[in-house]
Amino acid sequence: MTCLKNTFSIIVLLFVCFFTSPAFSQSADNIVVEIDKLDPGGESTLGNDDMLYALVRYESDIPLRFQALAMHDGSVLEVGAVKNPAALHAQGSGEALVWVGYTNPTHIDALRVTVLNEEWRELYQLTEKADVTWQGVAAATPREPAAWVNSLIKSERRKMDFVYDASPQKHSFFADILFFLMIVAIPAYLLLQLHMLWRYEYRWRELAMIPIFPYLIIFFYYIAGLNIETSLQVTFLFRYTSLAFLYLAALWTAKRFWQNKLGPPKLYKPPKA
Repeated sequence: MTCLKNTFSIIVLLFVCFFTSPAFSQSADNIVVEIDKLDPGGESTLGNDDMLYALVRYESDIPLRFQALAMHDGSVLEVGAVKNPAALHAQGSGEALVWVGYTNPTHIDALRVTVLNEEWRELYQLTEKADVTWQGVAAATPREPAAWVNSLIKSERRKMDFVYDASPQKHSFFADILFFLMIVAIPAYLLLQLHMLWRYEYRWRELAMIPIFPYLIIFFYYIAGLNIETSLQVTFLFRYTSLAFLYLAALWTAKRFWQNKLGPPKLYKPPKA
């Protein structure tokens, strides 16, 4: 009998420990979130200026943020993604609008909504099936979102403009420093490029001209009337120009050490008879 009592006590103890474990502690703040509906629903083809919208309903004792991203075969697709800025939503019950779009040709089979707290710490994720394809070019006729989307867009804008957010963006100190250096690299590259084209000679000048060719390709696109996405132009301007500046800086350093190595070509002198 004593053995049975001990066994029963152990089972009860394990039962209590199991249901009070951290795996079930998400309900400590009484957070309930669900994806109510999507726009567009079903199989759809969109232009790169169209978005996939989702209506999220929630009940929570703490402020929440929601952000959307798409998936394909279980993999998250981040290249070319344009997603909602994750405005802060007050505690209580309410609705939130999340969206995602892609500037490059992309096919997705699911939408993932990430739930975060006020300090941008991820709480959990929800997924909803969505068969959507982005063409990578603007649609001939822009798609008109559903009525509930337009209403929630205005609500999200009011939250961004008038609701106080102690942590509006999640940026690390390193990211801020890197962004500052990329901005400084643009005028530095222009000055260094002009200096090398004006002062360098022979092979040194030829090496200094190499970073110019990608800019010529972009210029050709403009002359030919080909459309380039604004986001891609900005990305190219910041990232490539930084790399071009580093290349010219390395070339300037090399010339300081081997100034006479790539000088004028030596003329052939036949041996004396």
